[in-house]
Amino acid sequence: MSNQKYHIEIPTEVAKKIKLKPNEKLDLKIENNAILLEKQINADSIGWDVSYWWSVISAVIMSVIFFVYFMLQKTRTIKFTGSYSIATATIALGLISGLILFSIFFIKARNQSVNSIYRNLYWRNFPTIIVSFTAILLFSLLGIFWVLGRVFMGVSFGIYTTTLLFLIFQMIINTVMILLAENITPTMLVDVLVITIFGGVMISMLSNSNLQWWKHNISFLGTNKAVDSWQFNLTFIFAALLMMALVDYLFVSIKPLKRPLLQTQILRFLLTILAINAICVGLISNNRQIPWMHLWHDICAWSMALDVIILIGGIRWLWPGISKNFLRISDTLGILIVFASVLFKGVHYFSLTAYEIFASALAFSWIMMLFQYLLKQINRGTHEFVVEVKQD
Repeated sequence: MSNQKYHIEIPTEVAKKIKLKPNEKLDLKIENNAILLEKQINADSIGWDVSYWWSVISAVIMSVIFFVYFMLQKTRTIKFTGSYSIATATIALGLISGLILFSIFFIKARNQSVNSIYRNLYWRNFPTIIVSFTAILLFSLLGIFWVLGRVFMGVSFGIYTTTLLFLIFQMIINTVMILLAENITPTMLVDVLVITIFGGVMISMLSNSNLQWWKHNISFLGTNKAVDSWQFNLTFIFAALLMMALVDYLFVSIKPLKRPLLQTQILRFLLTILAINAICVGLISNNRQIPWMHLWHDICAWSMALDVIILIGGIRWLWPGISKNFLRISDTLGILIVFASVLFKGVHYFSLTAYEIFASALAFSWIMMLFQYLLKQINRGTHEFVVEVKQD
């Protein structure tokens, strides 16, 4: 029994895709009752990867700039937070280095033909993805230093200690941005879309809490009466552009599945129109003082709602064979949206703000659920294969 051997036949398509050669050795790993086969790494390449050197060199350059600037200012003690502080310098220079490194390694990964995930992303979507990840970096740094500023309130450090702390922060930022660029996945794009919308809207709500925005509607957050309305409007624009990039990727990757052409193209058209309307909502503020802006903002907003209703109601036809579990959840969300509409328009129980929040949350949840479902279908159809285990 101990001498028995088992063989797995690897499909020719897989061998070509990963450029596997005859008699080439693979590393076998067991994870969670699953077998993972990987091409062996050349022993000469083990050690610090080139990407880490990029991280270190960039951090050192930024640290030199940091040190020289404060030396020229004849500042020997630097605050942890504030206008001229470690926090401000880290956010400003960290965004620059993070943006550059993310762009370089994202483009590098895009040019690797073996990576189908990147090959199915169009060049026109790169600015959107890069800006979105940079915006998330900005929000993350602001949040982290907001917390650290309260933990280390009023703390100051000498120029050398400050430079060392700055170097550490820069290396962390650079490493994270490089890892994101090298390991980005469609699922990560969905997560970024969720974070972008949720984070942007929450920041806008908190910024306008003193103005009691809920007495008006959500669109108030993007008007000239709101505080920092650009945050709310840019959230819609970036999220919509990111959604368009995701739709592009999904429907390029769907082609090998040989789905019905007409239904697939209509589904893509409806999702694209949804994203375009979201861009218009961000570009055209709901300023009642300017009648045309108020009119077109409402048209675009209600067009988004109509689009989602058509998608939910027509998904059975748009994606033949869709799972019954998806349909049950979809029907439930659709019924809840109709029920919320009755409470708002029919019995006037919901205020406009309550209705917008409730209906938007349900619609957004359904769209994210659809994206996740399509991603699973793509993985099953293009990245998962059935193999047979044979025994000698």
